[in-house]
Amino acid sequence: MVVIAISGQPGSGKTTVAREVARVLNLPLVSSGSLFRELAAKMGIDFIEFHKYAEKNPDIDKVVDSMAIERAKAGNVVLEGHLAAWIVRPYADICIYLKASSEIRARRISIRDKKSFEDALREVREREELNRRRYLSLYNIDINDLSVFDLVLDTSYLSINDAIRISLDYICTVLGFKYSRKFC
Repeated sequence: MVVIAISGQPGSGKTTVAREVARVLNLPLVSSGSLFRELAAKMGIDFIEFHKYAEKNPDIDKVVDSMAIERAKAGNVVLEGHLAAWIVRPYADICIYLKASSEIRARRISIRDKKSFEDALREVREREELNRRRYLSLYNIDINDLSVFDLVLDTSYLSINDAIRISLDYICTVLGFKYSRKFC
């Protein structure tokens, strides 16, 4: 049984890398961010406002995180999310963290979400601070402490295919898996 946790900053490529790692290794993908967004949509709350709401309502995070822990315990999964590695570290074979400069992440998010660079940059910075405070308060986790990770990858100047390839190379080397490099 294999458990791979992929965490990272908003706009770092973590969701895309996790999705491709799961696809190539034929493992299911569980995304904390998707669960979080679904809850926000169900409640009819803007994503940033939902982060603020979750900061005051710790049960939101705990529900999402307990679901991730249960999937990790079951094994054979790729878990993706801001806190994925910190939460499932006891069950994870490999934990990967993706990061990039806030300006580059804001540019990526502005393109992805079709918003201005300025709005995306403000959102990235605000979201990171909200997450930092919430996770420190809720779990006593400092998201700036990357010591739980096996691989920390700065994607600032990497193509998404390079980030995927590096992640897969690392995973497959450590776990002794074989995969075709022609996945992209």
